[in-house]
Amino acid sequence: MAVRRRAILVAACFGFWVAPCGAEEVVPLAGCYEHVYDAAWLKTHPGQFVGRVTLLVTRTSMPETPGEKDPIRADGMLVIWANEMAFSTIGACYWDKVGLACNASLSEVKAPLCKSGVDGPRACRLPDGNPGVFEIAQKSAGLMLTVRERLELPGPADGRTFLYLSPDNAENRAFLLQPAAPAACR
Repeated sequence: MAVRRRAILVAACFGFWVAPCGAEEVVPLAGCYEHVYDAAWLKTHPGQFVGRVTLLVTRTSMPETPGEKDPIRADGMLVIWANEMAFSTIGACYWDKVGLACNASLSEVKAPLCKSGVDGPRACRLPDGNPGVFEIAQKSAGLMLTVRERLELPGPADGRTFLYLSPDNAENRAFLLQPAAPAACR
């Protein structure tokens, strides 16, 4: 009987750490994370055009909707540098399995439609109007950021450049991020 009680206690504690609930609880995976790829790395991975990734996970700015199946738990401000240009999106993040799934925000910028879905910086938009989804999972060395659904990130202030990342692109779909100083995420 004592073994069974311990198993129930362990299961209850595990559930608390993996999927916290309640508005006043700690923001899951909160903090600033970064990975910078040096020239040597990029030289050995010629298909990789992502040179730097930063992610800031904070308490959500979205109000909770009563009865919502997957309430938003955090905001994920994702910035990716490709060819020395910064592209960014804010993800509304909810618990999904063992981490956060973040729906990227849709930009209202008008641009011509792309004729192909090739990954990388583009001066056009994909026709489906879906900004995509990225996921964040805790790893022993930091956080793993993975493109789950094709991701569109708006570019610099001109508003006419977008970065596209596909879950099928092995060189540009998953990034192991390390904890970083808050200044890296500003």
